[in-house]
Amino acid sequence: MANNKARQSRTTADDNTHQGSSIQLALRERVKELNCLYTISRLQDVHFRQIGAFLQGVVDCLPPAWQYPEVTCARLCYGDAEYCSAEFAESPWRLSANIHDSNGDPIGCIEAYYRKAVWGIGEDPFLPEEHTLIRDVADRVSRALKHMKAESELRQAHLELEREHKALQEVNIALRSVMSRLEEDKRSIQANILSNIRKILMPMVFELELEVSGRQRSLVTLLRQNLHDIASPFLTELTQDHTSLSPTEITVCAMIRNGMSTKEIARLRCISVATVRRHRENIRRKLGLRNRKVNLVSHLQSMASASLSDQGGSFAPEHSTAT
Repeated sequence: MANNKARQSRTTADDNTHQGSSIQLALRERVKELNCLYTISRLQDVHFRQIGAFLQGVVDCLPPAWQYPEVTCARLCYGDAEYCSAEFAESPWRLSANIHDSNGDPIGCIEAYYRKAVWGIGEDPFLPEEHTLIRDVADRVSRALKHMKAESELRQAHLELEREHKALQEVNIALRSVMSRLEEDKRSIQANILSNIRKILMPMVFELELEVSGRQRSLVTLLRQNLHDIASPFLTELTQDHTSLSPTEITVCAMIRNGMSTKEIARLRCISVATVRRHRENIRRKLGLRNRKVNLVSHLQSMASASLSDQGGSFAPEHSTAT
């Protein structure tokens, strides 16, 4: 009787010891699995711009998480690339899970192998927790690759925008240089025109103006003044600054600026005095002089003086043959 009780006590103690060992073994396995998942998260932070280094790190951390790490090896296939742990060798004892892209399509797989049998006959070589672990690892790698790909595309887009911005800056610099040369050419051409008018045309026009009288003299005077206007920036600036002015109104502006009266303008243009007055009213309105006590002649002459001053030229003839 006493022997039976002793045997029962030893059996109970052995059962408790075995149960405690099983719990400790299970806890150690869970700790290894948690360490594996933590390592993968850390690898993603460390190698967020290096996909190859990240995937190799994942492969290296898999064998220690398995029940028999000394005979475990791993491989990760991604696209055309292949990453293997140390002493990798394929065997019949394989556990795998697919890596998916953002559309759910497989783009690779993770594999764990036992290089040799270390379990009893008829037993599943892999623990149920290891089946779950490799699926969790594959899911984490899938999410990490999506995130790393998105970051890579974002960096590439940023670099592309920087290149385009730099190219636009270079184009703007080139355009400013071209515009500067064009402006210089324009001023040079204008200066040549002014010089030719002053040296060649104006002396002849002044002499002709002294030889004629009456209406013909008015026409020659108008010709001289219009030659002045052709080379002057006055009409150009007037046209650019007041685009609402019609060609007829611009012509009337030139005649008013030259001091011609309403009747003289009407006679030279063969129109009625009322028409000239209507032109003058429209010009005052478009120049912003309506209901203002500003003399139109003085205003136009001041505009011409400012243009001529900016140009730095004078249109008086250098010499005249008139006596």
